[in-house]
Amino acid sequence: MLAMIGLCHGFHSNVRTVGSNNFTDNLLLIEVETTNQYGIPEVKTEKIKLSKKHMELGVNNLWNQLKGKQVSVPVFVQAWASKAGNAGYDLWLSGDGRPLNIQAVKAAPVSAAS
Repeated sequence: MLAMIGLCHGFHSNVRTVGSNNFTDNLLLIEVETTNQYGIPEVKTEKIKLSKKHMELGVNNLWNQLKGKQVSVPVFVQAWASKAGNAGYDLWLSGDGRPLNIQAVKAAPVSAAS
């Protein structure tokens, strides 16, 4: 399990069509700050998929209550590859689907050696 820390934008549902089939993606949107290849900070929104089990438990409602708050989300990564030669990964909500209780701690100052 990994922990993704960022600003919660709540639950979002997205319908996509593949061929003649429609699929509904249930997503949790988290705004995170990353550093690009040039060392410049960038803000982007990550989507975390919710499983059918999490939807049945109503976890999506819990995350909607946390909109606008800093959260720590338990996730796992699922890699995929398509027949067309594309590859990527999806982030999925992990465990019971509830936010983790993580608090940032400032590092102690390093004393200068004499």
